[in-house]
Amino acid sequence: MSRDVNPASRVTCECCGQLVSTKTARAHRRGRAPVLLRAAAHAIRKKLGRGPNALPEALAEAIPVPQPEIGDVPVPLPTNSVNDEEQMQLLGVDPVLPEAPEDVVAAATQTVQQRVWQGRPRCATVEDDSEPDDEDLGANHSGSADSRQRHGDYEVHEECQDWEDCRETEGDREFEAISVWDRLTESFLRSGLISGLDLTEEDLQFLRPFALKVETHMPGKTFSKLPFAFPQCNLESWKSIQARVAQISGFAPEIYDCCISSCMAYTGIYEQEASCPFCQEPRRDTLGRARQHFVYLPIIPRLKAQYANRDMANKLQYRAKDHHYEPGTIKDVMDSVHYQSLLTKNVVIGEHTLPHRYLQDPRDAAFGLSTDGFAPFKRRSKTAWPLILVNYNLPPEVRTHLDNLMGLGVIPGPKKPIDFDSFLWPLAQEFLRLAVGVHAYDSLTDEFFALRAYLILVFGDIPAISMVMRMKGHNGACPCRMCSIRGIPIPDSRNNTLYVPLDRTRHPTVQNSPAAIKTYDPDALPLRTHEQFLQQAHEVQFARTGAEEERLAKQYGIKGIPLLSSLSSLSFPDSFPYDFMHLIWENVVKNLMNLWTGQYKGLDCGTGDYTIEPTVWDAIGAASAESGGYIPYVFGPRPPNVASDKTSWTADTRSFWTQYVGPVLLERRFKHRRYYDHFVQLVKVIRQCLQFEITHAEVAEIRTNLVQWVLKYEELYYQYEPERLPTCLLTIHALLHIADSIIKTGPVWATWAFPMERYCGALQPAIRSRRFPYASINRYVVDHARLTQIKLVYGGEIRAKLTLMPRPIDKGRQVPGWALCTRFDTIPPHIIRRALPREVSEWGKVRILNEGDTIRAAALDKPGGDKRDATFVRYEVLVDQNARFRHAEVALQPKTLYGQLQHIFEVQLAPMPSHGYPDAPSSVILAAIQTCQIQRSNLPLDIHYYTRMGATDYVDVQTIQCLVGRIKDRGHFAIIDRSGSLSRVLFVDSDEPGE
Repeated sequence: MSRDVNPASRVTCECCGQLVSTKTARAHRRGRAPVLLRAAAHAIRKKLGRGPNALPEALAEAIPVPQPEIGDVPVPLPTNSVNDEEQMQLLGVDPVLPEAPEDVVAAATQTVQQRVWQGRPRCATVEDDSEPDDEDLGANHSGSADSRQRHGDYEVHEECQDWEDCRETEGDREFEAISVWDRLTESFLRSGLISGLDLTEEDLQFLRPFALKVETHMPGKTFSKLPFAFPQCNLESWKSIQARVAQISGFAPEIYDCCISSCMAYTGIYEQEASCPFCQEPRRDTLGRARQHFVYLPIIPRLKAQYANRDMANKLQYRAKDHHYEPGTIKDVMDSVHYQSLLTKNVVIGEHTLPHRYLQDPRDAAFGLSTDGFAPFKRRSKTAWPLILVNYNLPPEVRTHLDNLMGLGVIPGPKKPIDFDSFLWPLAQEFLRLAVGVHAYDSLTDEFFALRAYLILVFGDIPAISMVMRMKGHNGACPCRMCSIRGIPIPDSRNNTLYVPLDRTRHPTVQNSPAAIKTYDPDALPLRTHEQFLQQAHEVQFARTGAEEERLAKQYGIKGIPLLSSLSSLSFPDSFPYDFMHLIWENVVKNLMNLWTGQYKGLDCGTGDYTIEPTVWDAIGAASAESGGYIPYVFGPRPPNVASDKTSWTADTRSFWTQYVGPVLLERRFKHRRYYDHFVQLVKVIRQCLQFEITHAEVAEIRTNLVQWVLKYEELYYQYEPERLPTCLLTIHALLHIADSIIKTGPVWATWAFPMERYCGALQPAIRSRRFPYASINRYVVDHARLTQIKLVYGGEIRAKLTLMPRPIDKGRQVPGWALCTRFDTIPPHIIRRALPREVSEWGKVRILNEGDTIRAAALDKPGGDKRDATFVRYEVLVDQNARFRHAEVALQPKTLYGQLQHIFEVQLAPMPSHGYPDAPSSVILAAIQTCQIQRSNLPLDIHYYTRMGATDYVDVQTIQCLVGRIKDRGHFAIIDRSGSLSRVLFVDSDEPGE
């Protein structure tokens, strides 16, 4: 947004010769201004002592005239770069340049426009009514022919991409992404690298309140009162702070006009349109201003900042250096078939194949795109569509943190977009540029390099991915994006929805059609291929008539060529796996609950009897709510009442209930055991899918188990009756593709929508206006991106100062990492007995290091009304199997026990010089644990039942492995352990005697 600046406060910069502020002139002199590259060029000329049109002869002769070629196809520069003539004129070099390889990007862009948007207009969809005009960022812009605008005090230019020559070596031409201009300015840019030392205390006075407001979602009215509450702070106004932060960050969003009903964005072929081609709403109001904007946050400047930051650059090495590929094992996206196939292919842009391969450089970035519908308000009358990128170069434990999720912007509502591709157009352009490479600085090697990035995965719920892939969706005749299974309707019904059962032998339409498939083999579904998908999309896109287009679209389930097909790093449909979170917990489990309670689409039990009596279901709900007090807070939110609470259910709570609470409370609740066994079979498969490391053999087992589960589901609930087709939704069929997606794209947790849910949770508090919700969201995403950029650009010290949190003080004491039995196993008991002190210290809680569980001692833990029990633990000990036989050899066997931690004692032993301890050894921490007398166990689900407590064991605190939760059900407790194999002790025999 432009600001009026007092001309008297401007000076003529001796570096660039323009009227700028005094701060900018000072920044230009130091070479640290993140603004026009013209300033850098003037600084170079001044350093060389030459005039504006002169360059030393030796330097001029050293600059070769580049002759780049890629397939002998020359193309133009992108519109948002400083052009070749301007650059070379600034350096005093003759601007006669050949056509450059970067032109391939522009040529591909033009080709994509013609291929994706050529043909008939896209079909409109009927949505809810729109609201009045939304106020948005950049509302003061009049909206030029080019709908993209820039925000901030300065226009930010990327380093221009004049391409260097393609040198010929033994007949092969080498392609480089770093231009002559880039090489000339490298030394200058290196000397002007920004750090936290470049920020003054005055800058921090702007940044601290900015970080406070953005990260806490402080309302504007509250913030405006701070100067009156703290008059000594001299706090500036919020607008002044925003303007200063925009200048410090050097990051500017791109603003595109879009339809007031969110049908499309005025990009690509729509750039010159005066009204929406779908709803005919005018683009501008009576004052000539755009009625609504889409705020896009470019990724290239943020990627550059990440590699210029040493801490972040170290983390970004995970993909290439920290992750090790093991054939037959899937631990991350990098182990998938799609990723491994990309490593062997050369990069393709449009019709041109470039010399470098995908992800060849360890610094090349691999991204996943996620999108989902987001309701700003509970009534869901309006929707918005956030776009985020997940960086797979980061380790799994940090890649989904909010600061590491790269927000691209939020597609405003109030309706569902009709042409989703028009909003993805800026992203596609950036990925085309990144496929070739952009000039960036690597802080780890202190060198400049060609930064490249590729989009390899796209994920979200079914409606969102249907828009991205330009498919008919879950209600289409061919609804599945992975295979070509045909949908069938309910016979003689006004309901036009199509369903996808495997067995359809009793359906009258199938019986009357000899060509119809009567039963689909779940092990041999008609899978789509990349070539087939794009060929069918091309047929629909270039159909001769509207009737033919609709017929083909219905036949194939595809509405046209998707924009992202221009990125050759994606494979259709393999790069678009079904989202596990929405599939399982927002659909399958939710629908199972509705079936059990008799509330599913008006269906009765048919020939089965799977409903649970209302009184029994109420008891299950009460037990679910009560279990929250027995489950530690680290397990997640309290489980809601499954019977009465309809508002507290989320994917997170439903996931926990399905895996841990449901198997306990549903046991012996059904009238027939087969329904419970069928549910437990699903739980087992879910746990298999959620493993952090999974082998191909286990994936084959998952495939078999899911096929069996779907077949059994049709037997129990569908019952092969055409009238019961509503039970055969696409979400049930999609389970058959999970195993293939794990092989092709990696673990389910790498592409599920929980990061998007977390991101939407951060957007919700930012909405301060019911009339202009999208303006509030846009302001927040821009402010958050700028704050993240500042933390990256100015380093870790500034990041620490902007966290606005005191440094943690460690008040506890760390325990050595060995167990009591191995520390003093060679010392006779009577010697240890003499070394015991007269007094011991008692502690109230203990925490397992490396972000482990915090466990409380029950004897010192004060009970509270809504406090959650964190005293029950699992511990592992070695037990002598021959303890009852006095003269038998000791035979130690590992044993897993459960109990309640009662006391934590710190014992300081006296010196034992005769046995190698001339000084007092380190403290021994003992845990007094009252054991649970386990009566029976469900080993596959790791659930253990008890009714009484047993004796108290005094063991080394190192034997405690993790916290466990409990569920009270019908007079007994069930112990649930969410850690699985992640916190199990491995007892290894010593190779050397005495160890």
